[in-house]
Amino acid sequence: MDIESILNYTIFNNTIKDYIEFILLFLCFSLIIFIISKVLLKTLSKVQNKEKLGIETILFIIRRLTPIFYIFAFLLSFETLKLNDYKTILHSIEKGILSISIIYIFILLIDVIHMEIVIRSRLVEDEKKTLNIIFISIKIAIILLGSIFVIKNFIPTFEINSLLTSVGVSGIIIGLALQKILQDIFNYIALVLDKPYVEGEYILFDQYQGTVKKIGIRSTRIESLSGEEMSVPNSVITSAIIKNYSRLKTRRLQILIHVPFDTDKDKLKGIPSILKSAVESVEQTVFAYARFSNISDYSFDYTLAYYINEIDYNRYMELLEKVNIAIVEKLREFGVFVTYPIEVVKLDNINKK
Repeated sequence: MDIESILNYTIFNNTIKDYIEFILLFLCFSLIIFIISKVLLKTLSKVQNKEKLGIETILFIIRRLTPIFYIFAFLLSFETLKLNDYKTILHSIEKGILSISIIYIFILLIDVIHMEIVIRSRLVEDEKKTLNIIFISIKIAIILLGSIFVIKNFIPTFEINSLLTSVGVSGIIIGLALQKILQDIFNYIALVLDKPYVEGEYILFDQYQGTVKKIGIRSTRIESLSGEEMSVPNSVITSAIIKNYSRLKTRRLQILIHVPFDTDKDKLKGIPSILKSAVESVEQTVFAYARFSNISDYSFDYTLAYYINEIDYNRYMELLEKVNIAIVEKLREFGVFVTYPIEVVKLDNINKK
């Protein structure tokens, strides 16, 4: 037999040449996937601050998803073969493989969330064990549920409706029993991934405020200004508006300064520049504006706006005090005194009868 005859030899409605083309196509796809994954892994591995930028998570996803791309490359290459006589069987196999791939992707998603929580939070050993049990349970539930659909693909007569009904009823009962616990766990996951605050930051929500000492699976522990420790359920915090003062890059202040009515015109014109120099005499401040903004019942009013570039609250209060002292001193040097409301009662003919 010559080479031409061998290549044209038919097996299952396909020639040897068809099978070779299928193998070569699959190898080409595999080579492309291999090169792309290796280049990405090598490039990202060289990036500094991997944890901060989330590179470790991306590397983990690439490594875990690569086998799925090989499977899709195989199925895509397999479509080039003419196997109409086995179409039903092959279609069931393809659906089964796709179902397994989907289950694998869901498991990967759970692992990514688990890894992100471990990386971004500071859990003690007992909390890590609890979290591992929770995520393992979720993965087992996904595998069991996915296995039902995989079996259904290979065994069409398999009765799935009654089984799904039983699983659904059981899930509802378990869900109701664990509703509060699961809500706190999902709120914890949301806090870890979204990061509205981290340990050590000063926050305010509802009527509570203080420094975050620990973010737990069920609750967040906050130390108040007066020293006591509060344990607040995560579900309460995630439903509230949170103000994170530790992430302030700058603080804007706007104050009213009242000067007497008998201040002469030249001094009224010079007050804005005096206020500006007072603000700029203190470090870490940025002057915004000073304007003669209002004539009230008892004074001329100037609005002063400026910024203090300080995150630490105690240091911010120290700088604020320096600005206020500088304002008073420079106004007095200029011959202007800050006034306050007084009421003058004039009595005429008090001694007349």
